[in-house]
Formats: sequence, C-alpha cells, structure tokens
Amino acid sequence: MHYLRRTIILISLCFFFAQAAFAGEIVHVIVSGVSGDALKNVQDRLAVEQRSYGKVLTVADVQNFYDHAPENIQNALKPYGYFKAHIYSKLIHQTMAWTALFQIDPGPALYITGLDIHVTGPGEMDPAIQEFMHHFPLKAGDILITKSYEDAKTAFFQVVNDQGYIKAVLIKKEIRIDLAKNTAVITLHMDSGKRYYFGQFHFSEGPFAAGFLRRFAEFHPGDPFSPQKVLKFQQDLANSRYFREASVTPDFDRSEDFHVPTEIEVAPYQAKQYKLGLGYGTFTGPRLLAGVDWRYIGDSGQHATALMKLSPVLKGIAAKYFIPGSNPLTDQYTLGANIQQFKPQNGSSFSESISGAYVKMVRTWQHTLSLNLLNERYFFNNAPRRNSHEFYPAYSVSHIETDNMVDPHFSKMINFTVQGASEKIFSTTSFIQSEIKGKFIFSPTEPSRIILRGDLGYTVVNDTNQLPLTLQYLAGGPGSIRGYNYGSIGPGRYLEIASAEYQHRIIDNVYGAVFYDIGTATNQFNEGFKRGDGFGFVYVSPIGPVQIYLARAESKSWKPKSIIFNIGADF
Repeated sequence: MHYLRRTIILISLCFFFAQAAFAGEIVHVIVSGVSGDALKNVQDRLAVEQRSYGKVLTVADVQNFYDHAPENIQNALKPYGYFKAHIYSKLIHQTMAWTALFQIDPGPALYITGLDIHVTGPGEMDPAIQEFMHHFPLKAGDILITKSYEDAKTAFFQVVNDQGYIKAVLIKKEIRIDLAKNTAVITLHMDSGKRYYFGQFHFSEGPFAAGFLRRFAEFHPGDPFSPQKVLKFQQDLANSRYFREASVTPDFDRSEDFHVPTEIEVAPYQAKQYKLGLGYGTFTGPRLLAGVDWRYIGDSGQHATALMKLSPVLKGIAAKYFIPGSNPLTDQYTLGANIQQFKPQNGSSFSESISGAYVKMVRTWQHTLSLNLLNERYFFNNAPRRNSHEFYPAYSVSHIETDNMVDPHFSKMINFTVQGASEKIFSTTSFIQSEIKGKFIFSPTEPSRIILRGDLGYTVVNDTNQLPLTLQYLAGGPGSIRGYNYGSIGPGRYLEIASAEYQHRIIDNVYGAVFYDIGTATNQFNEGFKRGDGFGFVYVSPIGPVQIYLARAESKSWKPKSIIFNIGADF
C-alpha cells in the first residue's frame, strides 16, 4: 500500500515538473496610443517577433522580446508616416505570465509637401497619361503612407503600359524626407519608351470562325497594346458559355515595327449537353424535365435548346434558337416556340406561342425586350371554353449574384417584368401586367442559411375572364405556396407571395429545413391569404440540391399534408 502511494506521488511530481518544463513563459502584449492600420501593423510585427523565439519562451526570451519591442514598434509606424514616435513601456510579471504594456506617442506625422511627376519620351504628351498625372493619387498635404505611395506608383505604370508603352522605366524615383520639418517630397520621372501596338490575331483550330472569336476582343490590330486588355480578353473567352478554357499570349519575339501578334488558343465544351430533372408532389404527382443544349451550330456561335416538361399539371415542349450579337458576351437575339397543356385545379388550357427577343447584359443586369404571339384555348372555374390570341411586347430586367450555383451561402436574385397587349393590335383583349420577384440567401452562421422569397404582381384588365389562363396569376405548389396543389389558388389579377426557410447542416452536405409560406392570387388586393408550413431535408449533391419536404396547408380546416420531392439548383 505504501509502495503504491509512493509511486503515485512520484508520478505526480514527474508530471508536474514536466509540465513546468514545457509550459514556458506566457507574454500578453497591450498596445495603446494608435489605431487603425497603424495599430494592426504594430500588433502584427510584435506577434511575428514573439513567434520567432519558438513555442516555449524562457525568461531571457521574454526580456529580449521586451527590450527590442520599442525599435520594432518604431519600424512598424514608419510606413504610416510616423518617424518620431516615443514608446513608454512596462513589463509586469505574475506567476509565469508576463504583461508587456506599450503606450505610444506617435508624434507628428510626415506630410507630403511636393510632387515632381514627369514623363519623357514618345508618351510625354499622351492624353491619358497627362490626365492621370493631373489627378495623381497622392496630393500635397497627404500623410506619407508607404502603401499609398506604392499603389500610386503601380497605377502610374499601369496607365502608361495600357497606352502601349510597355517598356517604360522609372529613371528617377526618390522620397526626400526632412525630419526636422516633418516633410517629404516625392519624385517620379518615367521614360515611356517606344509605343507598341496590337498586331494580327492567330487562332487555334476549332469549331468557331476567327471572325466570331474576334468579337470577344475590345481591341483591334493597330490599337495601342494594353496588358489589361489582353487579360480581359482571356477572361471573357474563358467565362463565356462556349469555352472551358482559353489562353491569350502576345508574341513579342515576332513583333514587327512595334506591332505584337497575339496567339489565341481556346478549348470548346462538348457540342451537346443534356439535362434531366425529377420531382414529385403529393398533389402534383411525378414531374419530369428533359432537355438538350446544342452548344454551337455552325461556326458563328449560334446555339439552340429544347426542353420537355411532363407532369399531370403541365405538359409541354419548348425550343429556343440563339444568335450572338455584336458582342457575344453582352448581346444576343433569340427565337422561341412553345406548345403546352396546362391543367391547374381550377381550369385547363392548351396554348401555342412564338417569340422573338433581344437580350442585353449591362454590367450584372440582363435586359430582355421581346415580342410574343400567343394562341390559347382555355377555361376556368366552370366558365365556358374560350379562344384567345394575344400579340404583346414584354420587357424584363433581372440580376443574379451568387457565391455558388450548387451550394449558395450568399445569393440574391431580382426580376421585374412588364408586358401588355391592345385589342387594336391583333389581340383579343387589352391588358397591362407587371410582376416583381426576388430571392435572397444568406448564412448567419457557418452551418446555417436563411432563404427569403417574395413575388408581387398586378394585372390591369377590364375582364379577367378575357385573359388567357397562362397569363393569369396562379399560386400554390413548389416555388410558390407549399402544401397546396400546383396552381390551385386563383386565378386572379393580383399575386402576393412571401416565404421564409431556415436550413441547418446536420452532417456533411445534409441540411434539416423548416419553412413558412404565405400568399394568394385573387382579384382583390390583400384578400384570402393562404398559409403553408412544414419541414424537410436537403442534400447538396454535385448536380444541385435534392429536396424532400413534408408540407401542410394551414389555411384548410383539415390541414392536409403533402410530400414534395425536387432536384434542382436554387438559381
């Protein structure tokens, strides 16, 4: 028994001394007197210095760190214009823990009092260079900050290079500092060198004509050479729908008379892409979506899509033909045709339509102007069957921004559409219709996300019975108010829908979800709202989220439940 007790005591003492030997000294650093980037630079520099002693600090290491800290602090402040800082320090020791206090008096800042910016050579009178020098990023009266100076120097080079002077050099660069007066004078003298120009384009073999590929470039042979334009050309090719990768390489070795030929290599996608989507709802039954995308037809970038939808509520086939405009990235024309049979709970319709549209991207906003011809035979709410034909223009603008198309944690989408027809212009009835809808996804915490969705629409029409069923507002079903039959709410001239969903990761790519939907489609604004709620699971697969929900129609007295299954991206 005594032997066991002595053994335990011996092991405990060994453990204690081993802990003490390996624990080392701990230093807490507190810095005051400066703020912002200057404070962060001081803290970062001291942290790097402290780590340089290793993971285990001795008392000598702590003292050495403390002794050299004032010099390190002064060096960390100089890039922010403080050359006369005074540091008041104190080192406090408490049982293997040290606190190093540094109170900083930064002193007077060093101000820029003069700028001598000059360009010699062929680029001396270049308008773009002169404009940049006139609005040089640094001004007299600014504090001399090293990063700002380096950024201004880089911008100076970029402007000169982008005007074709790609071999420009700084023949004089200096900062004259007068510490007695706390002033600095900056001198930058640049020799532009000869001007270079874009030469001929040389394209690799592929399915696209050289004339089509040239339309991606914002420059032409004979324009001043610009590295930035070369980089943008390559990015535009790579980011387009046509190529999985692209390379643009200026060939300076083959330059003639300062004209630089450009080699362009592109690797197109496969000629065809197939699409398949599946879904199921207790009220809607099974849903199938199948399609094909012909990624290029001929050598001028034209392409086409065909899509078939099959469900008990909606059957149809649609096709679109795309013709690139003058800039394939921002302009295109489309021709479309659609045949569908639509059977919501309150009616039925069979329609054929054709359309032509012009699509223009302006920054991140897509604008679409179209002309549509619709012929439809329909009935709803036990009214007599009607025939209708509508010829109407439509305009829509949309914006999508997402961090990930398959698994978004921050995304937003907004779409606004206005369209209308007149009985005086080949139409059965006159109407004006507008709709705005949006979707917002954000993650308040890393394993969670919130999905907010809204839809608001209004139709101006004398008699809603004269409006084709496919142009009337309906609500209910996935993407609308869950828990209700697809298109079972309405029809009506007003559409109001709001939805909130919370998802939380359970394990890996599996999320649990709860949701609440509210909305209506009626002829009276803010009347007869329907509510649906439920829960489910979402699996984020490589082809998009796989969703299964149990939804409940809260506004019905017997609160029926339904199952919703869907595969598809959020955007």
